[in-house]
Amino acid sequence: DQNWMASMDRYAHLLFQLRMSRKNAFMVRQGGFVHYQYSCHGGRERVHDEAYSIEDELAQLAQELLDLDDRRPEGWVALSLHHLTRDDHDKSLAFVDRAIALCQDHSYSHYLRGSILLSSQRPDHAVVSFYRANDLRKDIPSYEGLVESYLQANKFKEAICSAKEAISSAPRDARAITLVGLALAQAPATNQQEGGGKERAIRALRRAMKLDPGAPRPLFALVDLQAQEGSLASCVELLRNALDGGGKSNDVTDSTVNANHVVTWNMAHKDVIQAKLAEIYTLMESYDSALECYHTAISLNPQNGLASQGLERLEKIMKGLDPDSSMDEGEQQI
Repeated sequence: DQNWMASMDRYAHLLFQLRMSRKNAFMVRQGGFVHYQYSCHGGRERVHDEAYSIEDELAQLAQELLDLDDRRPEGWVALSLHHLTRDDHDKSLAFVDRAIALCQDHSYSHYLRGSILLSSQRPDHAVVSFYRANDLRKDIPSYEGLVESYLQANKFKEAICSAKEAISSAPRDARAITLVGLALAQAPATNQQEGGGKERAIRALRRAMKLDPGAPRPLFALVDLQAQEGSLASCVELLRNALDGGGKSNDVTDSTVNANHVVTWNMAHKDVIQAKLAEIYTLMESYDSALECYHTAISLNPQNGLASQGLERLEKIMKGLDPDSSMDEGEQQI
């Protein structure tokens, strides 16, 4: 049937985007790819933005697939994704369960179920779904889900083991190496089999950046780790280098990587990097530099909610107010 084949082509293309996108890997805790759009690009109120178009496309695709054959899992998966973009986790879970009931061996359904449970703060249940997805099809997204779930459940030994298994499965994949860095960075010293866990985490994250300099996850994970260690100047250098396209530091750039690939994410999301840089400058108490970076981020993308919230917090600090207080400026000055 030509209509079924055409709809399945769209479905396959969409799942490829969702599974392989760096955005999905970067924000898996919040349910993946579409939620990245909401957190950095203003939310669902932006009717004409990319996030809304994906939500709209999912609804249309789900209807087409279900009209053609509602006994197959793909239409229910698309419908589940549609409700996930609307932050309706209950409906999203119900529809992906319907997909699994129709086909127990549909790996993406189990992966999606794990993502929904993880974003619902149910990591122990998410582990079961990600493990099943990984059992059916060993790929990096399912390993990412496993590691994130174990970390959220404070099961650090299991997180490190899963990350190492991901490297065994894909030794040259930057995402797998990033998982090792993330697990080591978050695990307390008692859960690390060898000494120097933070140093090993830094080495792993830098190795991931060499393999894929345009990937945001190792970049921001390394910045967060360096900030925790008090190396704020190193954080500024990393972020400035990312803004320049990743080509200035021999420590981070791998000559085997295509230059166009290096700048893909960084150049498309300069506002996110600028907002992170502003956050670091705020920690350094370099408030003028932080202010400049926040304004640059907002000028690049007026809908960047992270930058807007950070700017509001910074302005309170500069006025001598408590940035974490829920009271308005007038109430704090009384």
